[in-house]
Amino acid sequence: MKRRILLQFLFASLAAIPVRLRGQAASISAADQVRLRAVAEVVLPGEIGAPGVDRVVTAFITWARGYRAGAGTDYGYGFPRLRKLPPSPLSAYTAQLDALDRQARVQNYSLADLPLDQRRALISAAIVDAKIERLPARPDGGHIATDLMGFYFHGIEANDTAYRVHIGRDTCRGLAGSENRPAPLTGGNDANL
Repeated sequence: MKRRILLQFLFASLAAIPVRLRGQAASISAADQVRLRAVAEVVLPGEIGAPGVDRVVTAFITWARGYRAGAGTDYGYGFPRLRKLPPSPLSAYTAQLDALDRQARVQNYSLADLPLDQRRALISAAIVDAKIERLPARPDGGHIATDLMGFYFHGIEANDTAYRVHIGRDTCRGLAGSENRPAPLTGGNDANL
């Protein structure tokens, strides 16, 4: 009898834990963040500078930590059912960063310490090996380098940088001032993520 009460209590407690906490994605370690920044220095445009790279990496990490597998996205055009997010790509990223780091260590460097040209060659080869042919609209775990590039190049900052004005694509702007041209960027390091 006591065992049944204990089991009922445990199952009730488990059911009380929010679903989003039970299925939480793995976190990004400090070492992974350093390695991710090393990848970002290669795959992101140099025009955004070190502050821009830091902004993109921080935004990417925030996105990855906030990812919720199974969350409803939309119905899409012509689809009568709600589409849900696939499992988080975060678990694949650590393995991909480990593989890049192992390859860098063959050359007696860590990934973060590998000279930029050698790091570029290493990452390019990894993308080719992963058979990535186009940037994903949403990071999908194909490879962390292309996911980071897709995250950036499908974003607001890349659009503004390409046109060199504050367009703010996909942001809610009012009609006030809509007759004016977008303001020019004051530099490649404008923060508008």
